[in-house]
Amino acid sequence: MFDRMFANYLAQCGKLSDRDLEDIFAAQDSKRVRLGVIAVSEKLMTIEQVEEVNQLQAILDKRFGDITVEKGYLNEEQVSRLLVLQGNAYLAFVQAVVDGGYLSMEEVEDMLVRYQKDNNLTLSNIEDLKSCDISRIINIFLYTQNDMAKEMAGVFIRTIVRLVDFHSYIKKPSVLKEYPFKVLCTQGIKGDHKILTALSGDLNPDLKTIASSFAGETNVTCDEDVLDALCELINCVNGLYATDVSNREIDIDMEAPLGQNEAGILKASTILCVPMVVCNKSIDFLLVIDQDYTY
Repeated sequence: MFDRMFANYLAQCGKLSDRDLEDIFAAQDSKRVRLGVIAVSEKLMTIEQVEEVNQLQAILDKRFGDITVEKGYLNEEQVSRLLVLQGNAYLAFVQAVVDGGYLSMEEVEDMLVRYQKDNNLTLSNIEDLKSCDISRIINIFLYTQNDMAKEMAGVFIRTIVRLVDFHSYIKKPSVLKEYPFKVLCTQGIKGDHKILTALSGDLNPDLKTIASSFAGETNVTCDEDVLDALCELINCVNGLYATDVSNREIDIDMEAPLGQNEAGILKASTILCVPMVVCNKSIDFLLVIDQDYTY
């Protein structure tokens, strides 16, 4: 997730072009992250130390991790952690950027510091983002929200990543009293809590593209099919949440999801709006908890 967030930031700063990003993403998906890149990113080794080990590998028939232990740069536990992190999407992105000659490792680190300052983040926040752990990232963006809002947003985001687009990412959420929409797919939840969950965005091409990816079809063109697919998506999300809370003896029942292809305004005292980029298109996840609402 953070790989796409940081990539978008680099593009906005003029460090990478759209064409650069296309090539970088393609390389990212095809490569395994080198331990040296991870070690620098995790601040376990300096760039100079990594370069020294790389030079030694050219003359010694030894693994990177073995050499770092022999040199005293890392211990066995740290090497094991680096091996686990080889599947990290952010680190794979950084490697693709550096390997492609778009930016040096020093430039990437400098831009990461700039990103931190521009977004008023702590060093701990940056580590949470770099982990690409959705639960840790949600806590950064939704730190003012209650646990239920965080849980429901988490289920939605994880479901999107698993079933629609692995490279989806979240943008800065907002809290509103009114949300104007052109298309709205909703599902009410009743029982111990009164909840409204909804998806909204521009029908063409954003929601059509996302619906096609979720449905597993090349092209969903009929507006009604788009609404049906998005209603099924939100029903899937809420079903996962309902199953989870039932184990905690929280009683909720889901109403039938509804799709509306007519402009209107969702109104409530507090509407949590969580924007996401999915399949390079925009979609909003809306959440109203234990309040009256109209639309």
